[in-house]
Amino acid sequence: MTDVAKAFFIAGTLPFIVLGLAHWLYTFMDMARPRKLTPRDDAVRIAMEGTSLRLTTRTTMWNAWIGFNHSHSLGAVVFGLVFLILAAQDFAALAHNMPLMGIAVIVPLIYLWFGIRFWFRTPIIGIAIGEGCMLVAAALLSL
Repeated sequence: MTDVAKAFFIAGTLPFIVLGLAHWLYTFMDMARPRKLTPRDDAVRIAMEGTSLRLTTRTTMWNAWIGFNHSHSLGAVVFGLVFLILAAQDFAALAHNMPLMGIAVIVPLIYLWFGIRFWFRTPIIGIAIGEGCMLVAAALLSL
């Protein structure tokens, strides 16, 4: 049963790594030629490039947007990679570490809420698959 739980757990990390890397690639592409994570109306992007935040005049809304997308991508990739490495190295130890298993289940739930509230279909589906795999793994471990 533990091998099946491990397989589900590892499968649950993959959507975060794949989606995070795709998001990061789109962000890098948008730095040179905005076409993916940019407003459909170029005038909005241009306004973002010429407008600073109320918090500080040190950056523009566009630079902040690019930075937010980079850090968001990094968070998803690191989440997936850390749990993938932990599971691959010693799944039994991870499975008995309740705080880490709690993080592995709760963080994807939070991402799923963000997805449903703010994003679009592709990340919602990927996150739901990842969360579903994590929940199956946790359920199998509790048997």
